[in-house]
Amino acid sequence: MYNLKITNNYFHSLKVDYPDTNKVSNMVGKGETRTFEGWGNHIIYVEGMGEINCIDLGEEKLKQYTSSELPWTEQTWGGLIRYRGLDAYFRYEGGTTVVAVVDHHGCLDLKFEKGGMIVHLPDVTVSE
Repeated sequence: MYNLKITNNYFHSLKVDYPDTNKVSNMVGKGETRTFEGWGNHIIYVEGMGEINCIDLGEEKLKQYTSSELPWTEQTWGGLIRYRGLDAYFRYEGGTTVVAVVDHHGCLDLKFEKGGMIVHLPDVTVSE
């Protein structure tokens, strides 16, 4: 699993859920920075903006975004962060810390130590 270091510069507190208990049990107040170790699957609620969905992919790779030309995409472990219709994909070996900053407008800035990119995963598809 990866760690998440999050800074909240937004005017509301951020609420963090724990899917195992289905409860919101942590807050990141305005101006606070917190680090969560062994992060995994969680949702961060940004009041008035929506949810930051953090998904631990484990060894699963997004094939359409895996290439030997981008060596970091072939690393063992991965994650996906989805927010307001945009998706960020990252991979790593061993451990890593994802750095997230929610600015005063509710925008999200991410930094990945070992490699990451914006990707497009359709929220809805239609199959025959």
